[in-house]
Amino acid sequence: MSEPVRIHLISGGKYHDFDLARLVMLNLMAEDDRIRVRCAADFRDVGDLAGFAAVVLYTCDLMPSESEAQALADFVAAGGRLLALHGANAGLEFTDGPEIVASGVRIPGLVKPTAETVAPAFMELLGSRFVAHLSAQTMHIHVEDPDHPITRGLDDFTVTDEPYIAAPLCNYRTLLTARYKGEAPGYLLGQWDDDPPRPQLYVRSFGGGEVAYSPLGHACGRFDARPLMDEAPVVRGPWDEAAFQELLRRCIAWLAEAR
Repeated sequence: MSEPVRIHLISGGKYHDFDLARLVMLNLMAEDDRIRVRCAADFRDVGDLAGFAAVVLYTCDLMPSESEAQALADFVAAGGRLLALHGANAGLEFTDGPEIVASGVRIPGLVKPTAETVAPAFMELLGSRFVAHLSAQTMHIHVEDPDHPITRGLDDFTVTDEPYIAAPLCNYRTLLTARYKGEAPGYLLGQWDDDPPRPQLYVRSFGGGEVAYSPLGHACGRFDARPLMDEAPVVRGPWDEAAFQELLRRCIAWLAEAR
């Protein structure tokens, strides 16, 4: 007898349209009638993942407690799969000022790279730590590894998104890359002159399970930038783009084959 594939979806944090991401992810998951989803806005339920195949994170500046990070690591190590998107590896801290305007947003000071002391076990699980991002732009995404189930048969594509800079914390298998350089407005490390192929999707083994992380997926709704600004320009990023949705669809299929 067939059993449902249970996925725990966490969508919450700061400065992003978590409702949009949740809606798109749920619609894509609904294409597979085996999948049943439990939604949350934080990590409080990760100690109750018995019977779940996978966890999906679309978060920013939202970190698990030490016990929650351990529960999530135990889940993956026991054979579960974890998909983390966009700002999941970002802890936001500002300098002492002065206040600046970056990309139309008033912030109290420059944004620091995510510190090594921010949720270190969780960052180790994810495999990278956020440093900065360039202004949103059209990005050419290259299929670096066409032999993984997520990328098999996938062609190169373009999306409009925030180009992320991240510090790697482990060895991982890079599936997608993009090249970009230039200014990162509002960030303490605000200029990036090197131009290596930067990971846009990677996978890593962790115990008996696996983790996938992609920095793609920025979106911000009208009221999502509070308290930095009262109303923000609506940015849907790549969430309406067919190429990005196809990538997510493939990631979901990969998650559904866990255990």
